[in-house]
Amino acid sequence: MSVVEDLKELGFSEYEAKAYVALVKAGSANVTELSQLCDVPRSNLYAVMEKLCQKGYAEIEKKRPLVFRAVDPKRALNEEAGRRIKALKEARDRAVRELESIKGEKGPMIPAIVWGVKGFDAVQDKAVEMIKRAKNEIMINVPDPEILSDPVLEELKKAVKRKVKVRIATENKNLDRIKGIGIVRIRDRIHGFDMVVDEREVMVAPAIPFAAAWLDNPEMAVHVKDFLNLVWKDSRVLK
Repeated sequence: MSVVEDLKELGFSEYEAKAYVALVKAGSANVTELSQLCDVPRSNLYAVMEKLCQKGYAEIEKKRPLVFRAVDPKRALNEEAGRRIKALKEARDRAVRELESIKGEKGPMIPAIVWGVKGFDAVQDKAVEMIKRAKNEIMINVPDPEILSDPVLEELKKAVKRKVKVRIATENKNLDRIKGIGIVRIRDRIHGFDMVVDEREVMVAPAIPFAAAWLDNPEMAVHVKDFLNLVWKDSRVLK
């Protein structure tokens, strides 16, 4: 690696590095002399030398005509290296403090473990458990309200009394069974029995729920809820 490349590693621009190398070789020089010693356009040299003076690599030796003198390289570069090391340490310390302050804010990643629920009664019992834990919202897709057992309906009524928002999308049949339970919408076809509670718990099952998949995972709950919202928007308000 050339000395110009080394200087660029220390923050010099290419023109600054070339001009500084030429000035160190000359000891002192004016712009005309420097332009003959380095590959920097003369029109750029005044601005380049001004930068080198500001950074402490050069000094003005004589004003008329303007003559520049190189600051001792060992002193100048050691000072620059010290400044850069200090700046890096300060940046490191700030980053560490900031990262430590936010570490774990979102909590650990929760694995999406899916549990199988087998049997019609077991699916109903799991729905009852989910409804009992609900604090804010319950969303249900069900092809026929007749599928919902009496214990499920009773827990839904209790949830409504607890001010839990209950939304049910279903087909246009046996609607008296869910009358007065939350907000009901109807659509022509519901393909399965799905439930999301508080954007956390999810249960999905076929239209006749003799088996279901259940999981307690916020990411999957939001994913399923987005689907249920699409169904909800595509359904009609029950009049």
